Amino acid sequence: MRQSAFTILTDIKPGHVDAVTRLLDRIDADRGRDPLGFDRLGTVHFASLSILPGSAGPDDDRASLVFEGNIDGPTARFLRQLRDLADGTVDEIYRHCAGHPGESGFDLVRYLTAHDIGTNVFYVARPGRSVGEVRREDRLRTRIREFLDGPEGAALRGQSPGLVHAAIVAYVRGRRDLAWALDPAPVPFLVRNGRWIAGLAVAPAALGLLLLIGRAPHQHGARLALLAVAAGAAAVAGRLRSAEKRDDEHDRKRSPTWQAAFAAVSGRISEVREFEDRGDQNHLASVAEIKPGRFRRITLRAVLAAVQARARLVDNRGSLGGISSIHFARWTMTPDGRRLIFLSNYDGSWESYLNEFIDLASGGLTAVWTNTDNAVGFPATRWLTSDGARDEARFKAFARYGMVRTRVWYSAYPHLSVPNIANNMAIRRDLGFLLGPDETRTWLRRL
Repeated sequence: MRQSAFTILTDIKPGHVDAVTRLLDRIDADRGRDPLGFDRLGTVHFASLSILPGSAGPDDDRASLVFEGNIDGPTARFLRQLRDLADGTVDEIYRHCAGHPGESGFDLVRYLTAHDIGTNVFYVARPGRSVGEVRREDRLRTRIREFLDGPEGAALRGQSPGLVHAAIVAYVRGRRDLAWALDPAPVPFLVRNGRWIAGLAVAPAALGLLLLIGRAPHQHGARLALLAVAAGAAAVAGRLRSAEKRDDEHDRKRSPTWQAAFAAVSGRISEVREFEDRGDQNHLASVAEIKPGRFRRITLRAVLAAVQARARLVDNRGSLGGISSIHFARWTMTPDGRRLIFLSNYDGSWESYLNEFIDLASGGLTAVWTNTDNAVGFPATRWLTSDGARDEARFKAFARYGMVRTRVWYSAYPHLSVPNIANNMAIRRDLGFLLGPDETRTWLRRL
């Protein structure tokens, strides 16, 4: 199963923001009844709806609605099923958005598809794991625990780890609702081979450069080619550093100061903070303005392309740059190239989440967001990846300023963290194998 992502961005009709807000709040309050059909569909990992403020700032009365989905299978099929299951609720939402005529018989699926701006980066902690698999593997662990806590399990106390493991295997094999677990789960191709592919992609360029360096002292053409590569790299580096110095100069002249700008929106941020820590899992929605100029847009696109390649080939086993609390995340540039939207579904609190980013992935974080701006301003950066997010106080203020309240949020397995899912996968993976004594003890501790 391959996961898909859609990011549907629509302008809200003038004067309709309050109506959309009330409607979304009603839907979120009624999520136990599943008014949008997400739970009944059984293919939605996470989904959210948020209202983004106008690009002129919090006082801009223009606003947009962003609908994010992290799903199993193709988006088109999902949207058709959503339309049919949601009993008109989705249509009720989009009647307030530009381009919807407010009439019955309107082709809602075509409308939503036309406004899907996709993603520049789509990160999945566990590629290939469907909603059904995640839930089934969690039930498997629960059933095994119930077996061990029952009379048959009591008789196993004091027995060797190998005997306990064999008894669990026999128990699973004897239950029709669990026997599936003895078949190994398929591992996606890129999870198995992504690191090799990444190495093979880099190797030819590295080899070519080494050959060029080796030939340069002896061949005029090789020297010219090497000089061209060096000159190109130097030109890009010089252009980047020049842009960073201009940012620093602009920041020194910024009025008001970043502290004053942050304080001015404390009321709006307090509203966001009130709803940000919902439980074991949470959702983050934020938007920032992309710095003006073609160079910044090109740089940002290049950085996002590199992050996407790493997410697909290397960071596809439950960790993004060492951060193991993210289930799904995306960066998406708006079609006009003016704004960057970030949406993330993660474990724990916002504070711990940002701390992990700063401690473990500040270089990549800085490379992305140093190309964006808001009234607080991103901290001073050198050479794209240095400093920046390491200025913790200002970076958190920058991130806070760009946050918007998530009005509707859905999780298919709200009690499971990314490590929980990985643990359940490992229980199933090693269930049907003959393990050594130490491996068996490790496996039993997973229960």
